[in-house]
Amino acid sequence: MAHLSTLKHTRDSLDSIKADAISIGIFKDGSMSFRGKAVDNILNGQISSAFKRGDIKGKHSETTIFYAENGPVIVIGLGKADNFETECIRKVGGTLAKKAITKKYAHVACENFGGNGSAPFGQALAEGLVLGSYQFNDYMTKKKEELFELNKVTVSGGSRVGIDRGSIIANGVCFARNLGNHPGNVTTPTRLANEAKKIGRRGKMKVSVFDRKKFTEMGMGALAGVAAGTDEPPKFILMEYWGTKKSVKPKVLVGKGLTFDSGGISIKPSAKMDEMKFDMCGSAVVLGCMHTIATLKPKINVVAAVSSTENLSGAKAYKPGDIVTAYNGKTIEVLNTDAEGRLILADALSYVSKHYDP
Repeated sequence: MAHLSTLKHTRDSLDSIKADAISIGIFKDGSMSFRGKAVDNILNGQISSAFKRGDIKGKHSETTIFYAENGPVIVIGLGKADNFETECIRKVGGTLAKKAITKKYAHVACENFGGNGSAPFGQALAEGLVLGSYQFNDYMTKKKEELFELNKVTVSGGSRVGIDRGSIIANGVCFARNLGNHPGNVTTPTRLANEAKKIGRRGKMKVSVFDRKKFTEMGMGALAGVAAGTDEPPKFILMEYWGTKKSVKPKVLVGKGLTFDSGGISIKPSAKMDEMKFDMCGSAVVLGCMHTIATLKPKINVVAAVSSTENLSGAKAYKPGDIVTAYNGKTIEVLNTDAEGRLILADALSYVSKHYDP
């Protein structure tokens, strides 16, 4: 796993920052921010001249590289000036990150594209830069020098608060991506539980992990039924973050944590079954949110619940025609064992509804 690790904010001019490349934006009408114009002046008007000739058009995410005495200048199209919103700058950030990796620029200095200094624009830019730099290569056997990472971006101008916030949020997304991208023999229910505990320690959250014996005794027959066919220990994970008075009802996040889903006895076709490691991405998103909350510490109450298991066709696996009893006492007839997601979510939803009344 690799993604942008250092994102700095400065008021310094772009040409004064020591970086492998600098980057500015240009709109469809040829307009640039004052930082962009300053860089164009350093290039003796090459950017504006190229626009007049039609060599660059300012189309959204169009990239052109010019070369100044001190190094490359990546010019990115921003689209229409009157339609430049946060999603536009997020995509521009992602475009820049990917271009930097392609060209092997480890440190890039860029402007706050479009010149909008508000926190939402700074946040969107940071999110784009971090998410665009994301690579999952943990199991690659290539030599280290063949795997290139964007290490640092320095943003000139814009909102420091927004950039910091966007970086934190994007790191939470990357955390979730990592959980999903690892194979099922790595991202197990136990791994999810351990990650939840780490987040809990950092964010001062209460984390409870219930094993097969405990959640079965609690009455989670739906989760227990799905988990019956696997030797991999299933978990019911509960996280509580109290950022304000406990009298305030919490927001509740519930995630499906099927770390591998073969379909059980109602087995899936073999083609692309490997992708069913992604059946836990709901739980990855929930843990990613709690990862972000642990850093931002918002003044809200949040409860997260994850039902996690594999769905396999072992000797004790549940079968079509079986009847299981969910946490709320409802009986469920199983007609297809590959419809397991709704079963494990039923127990989690019933539990949080009863105990937290969100």
